Amino acid sequence: MNEFKGKKLMIFGGVAPLKEIILDCQAMGICVIITDINANAPARKYADEFWNLSVTDVDALYLKCKEARVDGIMNYCADLAQKPYQKLCEMLGFKCTVTREQIDIMTNKDHFVECCEQYGVGTIPQYTLDGNNELVDRENVEFPVMIKPVDSAASKGLIICEKEEDFKRCLDYALSYSMRKKVVVQKLMRAPETVVKYVACDGELFLTSMSDMHYCINEEGKRVYLGTQTYPSRFFDEYLRTTDKKVRNMLRSIGIQNGAMSMTGFYDNGVFRFFDPSLRMGGAQDWRMVKAACGLDISQMLTHFAMTGSMGSRDEISRIEKAFAAKASSLLYFDIRPGVIGKFEGVEKAAAIPCVYGYHQCHFVGDEIKSIGTANNVAIRFILSCRDNQELKETIVAVQASIRIEDTEEKNMVVSPFDSSVLA
Repeated sequence: MNEFKGKKLMIFGGVAPLKEIILDCQAMGICVIITDINANAPARKYADEFWNLSVTDVDALYLKCKEARVDGIMNYCADLAQKPYQKLCEMLGFKCTVTREQIDIMTNKDHFVECCEQYGVGTIPQYTLDGNNELVDRENVEFPVMIKPVDSAASKGLIICEKEEDFKRCLDYALSYSMRKKVVVQKLMRAPETVVKYVACDGELFLTSMSDMHYCINEEGKRVYLGTQTYPSRFFDEYLRTTDKKVRNMLRSIGIQNGAMSMTGFYDNGVFRFFDPSLRMGGAQDWRMVKAACGLDISQMLTHFAMTGSMGSRDEISRIEKAFAAKASSLLYFDIRPGVIGKFEGVEKAAAIPCVYGYHQCHFVGDEIKSIGTANNVAIRFILSCRDNQELKETIVAVQASIRIEDTEEKNMVVSPFDSSVLA
């Protein structure tokens, strides 16, 4: 399988979910280089070479890539690297899955909203801010509202403002997470959340997954983080009837040719309202769930593009279209509260359960969780692929019964395990 023997690939970021991708690349004969500002990046131990450079330091990366005679670069799942990936491809003369204009639209929430509105794709109702970040028409604003940095991801900087007198404090918090120092103020949605994903090959778009998001809420009623994703979304058929064509038209209109992309949104009484787009794979390894359903690996398509400038055979890739929907699947999360992990048991036992396709462990004994509300609260997630919802429910219960995570005082750290009874 050493089709790329001796070739060098530089990957942006050293997050743990890259482990399987790195090993796949090495099986193809590729020498893998990881770059990350974090000298202890989890993926470092799997790479052939490590550069202790920030993914945003494009000039330094350019010099290193030239010096090392790198054959290709790829950003698989680092949100912060979307813009640097495009810029570095341009500087090195490499083919890129995205353009500067596409990045601008899909990494800035305000520009994304404008694009959606142009093509009839639903968005969340917004409130207008003036040049001083003061609410316009304040008397008609209905609190609580959601305030979001226009250019952040992974829930960073998002804050619910419950009442008008807290607006300035909440605004300052959201602004602190925005490089552009700009936010959007939106109606607080209390509706089911979904994520839809596509992959493109030579301008042809294929729908790879659509999931329902289930959030983890602690005993105080506060959101810890995403609790679990289940596939296919219970709104999948309605999405195909009402919205899929509009989204494809929009993505084609901005010139999408190759790569992976996603859009997160709400199902609001018959309207799909999107708010969080990206031009990358997700860090939750959902591409492994898609592979379990149809045998096609989106991460390998991106590797092939980095090495050759092509995603692969369009006829072969077309098999991925809606293939995930033939299975009942889940990314099953175990979210944990703040504290120091003293015990983490049952992982191998859970991994051996039928229908468990894989797992990704984010934390280990000794790790400290200091707050709630971000991806850092995810201790481990399992990839489940089943025949139907009944088998999925049984698998979820079995996995949950296997895992035990305690703090140094032997207290349970797992918050609100996913209730599989919500599945039909």
